[in-house]
Amino acid sequence: MITEITETPWDLAPHLPWAHFTSPLAKWAAQPSFVVAEYTFYLCTALALVHALRRGRAHLLVFVAALLAGTANDIIFMALPVVDNFWQAQGTVMLTPRLPLYIPCVYICFMYFPTVTVWRLGLPRTAQAALTGLLAELFYAPYDINGAKFLWWTWHDTDMPISHRILGAPIGSSLWVVTFVATFAFLISFGLRKDHEVRGATIAKTLALVMALSTAVMVVQINLIQPLDAGVPGPRGAAALIAVYALIVGLGWRRRAPRPGHPADSLLRGAALLYFSIMALVMAVFDPATHRSESMHQTYGPCHVEAVDVLGFTRYQYVCAADFDEDYSFDCVAPPPELSEWYTVCGRPHRDFPRWMLGVGLLCALGVVAYGGLLRGAPRD
Repeated sequence: MITEITETPWDLAPHLPWAHFTSPLAKWAAQPSFVVAEYTFYLCTALALVHALRRGRAHLLVFVAALLAGTANDIIFMALPVVDNFWQAQGTVMLTPRLPLYIPCVYICFMYFPTVTVWRLGLPRTAQAALTGLLAELFYAPYDINGAKFLWWTWHDTDMPISHRILGAPIGSSLWVVTFVATFAFLISFGLRKDHEVRGATIAKTLALVMALSTAVMVVQINLIQPLDAGVPGPRGAAALIAVYALIVGLGWRRRAPRPGHPADSLLRGAALLYFSIMALVMAVFDPATHRSESMHQTYGPCHVEAVDVLGFTRYQYVCAADFDEDYSFDCVAPPPELSEWYTVCGRPHRDFPRWMLGVGLLCALGVVAYGGLLRGAPRD
């Protein structure tokens, strides 16, 4: 009988060779691009916090809510064995073997930046939420592509909800970002709707609302579009979701409130431009073939052992060297012992560098245009 041991995200797992702190130099030797990404998110989070402190209680609420709701969402999907389909690389600072400190910072960045950026436009609540979700995906997408390519995390090899991928990033991941952040933005706006002073009771109620409903409403939205792609996130569902969200934004744009003139938001604008520049440079400068990730991954074991996921789809329980299709290999190491959950994988050379570079470069250029334009100064309408 085969028994798989899977660590929960909060388990400190003393039997695994992980550390709370690793020298950035040591990490640079194995995964240099990951060190750049990790500290980019630390810096962007620090700048977001400064921005929130300067802008007041509503902005601080968004910052804290993104931290709490985002981290909770990540832990929920790591903790459920039938959903569990991704494993983070070891950062220089780890909270648990499965949770690097920088991951809460990632949530803050791709939730805080678009939410407060769209606030400047005076859109109705639903249109505001839809545009926030789309801008969140624009922020997240270069990171999502780079992360899979450079082993910042690894995906489950045969999980159906992440089987449709674009440049290595699952379409399901993109749909999750759009719907999750749109829901988050709507709930924040709803919670603040009658309290311009943002009193303590409003903060508590809004945080409770966001924590209770963000993930649940996201799941409902994705389930509504999955039938378009045989029950899993796919290209038809993605196209339909983007079209509906774009329509909501377009209809809401006609009803937006007149905007008072406001100066450029130089702090947030500069942080966003820095982030997109670094994401483009990561793809341009680093070689994935030189990267090694020693961390938790999908449990290694016999080929073709079937298991059933949360949607009732069959997937293989283990990854095996003889039959897998991921952007890593075991070429630089011997395959791990059977039932290993901690082992080293090796980055693969670029198979189509121009395509990956064009994809990330275009996304980053769109990010610069979108965030740079929305955060510049505006005259009174």
